[in-house]
Amino acid sequence: MTDDSVSSLEGSEEKFNLAAPEEEGYVKTAAYNYISRKSFIHGPQNIEMRGKSIIKDGVHIRGDFSTVKIGRYCTIHENTIIRPPSYQASFDANAEEQIKFLPLLIGNHTRIGKNCVIEAASIGASVYIGDDVVISKRVIVKDCCYIESGAVIVDDTVIPPFSRVKGCPAKIVEEGLMPESVVVTFPEDCVEGFTEFVRNLEKENKS
Repeated sequence: MTDDSVSSLEGSEEKFNLAAPEEEGYVKTAAYNYISRKSFIHGPQNIEMRGKSIIKDGVHIRGDFSTVKIGRYCTIHENTIIRPPSYQASFDANAEEQIKFLPLLIGNHTRIGKNCVIEAASIGASVYIGDDVVISKRVIVKDCCYIESGAVIVDDTVIPPFSRVKGCPAKIVEEGLMPESVVVTFPEDCVEGFTEFVRNLEKENKS
């Protein structure tokens, strides 16, 4: 999955600016990203999106902490917080910087559900994340994973490719490994979901 991996995010990225959420609807960017006017985009100069992704109402993206890169055909659902991971740089109370932040990377064709808190270092391509999920600091989620709703993944965990994860604290479900077909089906579902979203939005705008 080299084309869709997090490492392929360089090139064709778009940085965008979004005013405070004062209106209904979505802002459509030059790269065909749709950003809700009711989302909260902090530090937009540090947020890069490859295109055709959707940011829904109430989403907070904390680009003011560090760089956030989002791949193509991603959807981040309502009231989710995307916050770059931090680490303790110094335990000296007199140090200028005790906490430092790392970049946060999200691969192509990834869906993040409602009311999630994401502080991962990276989330791979073709990852499905349910609602009310907590992905804690510096977690790495590899490609083609399925994170069930309500899962809490603790700091510094690495989730291997094709894993199915659930629980609090989250564990890999041994009998629930994802089939290799998700390499095809996840991207297809994301493209179809984006197309349907745009079609419905255009209908609403015409009515």
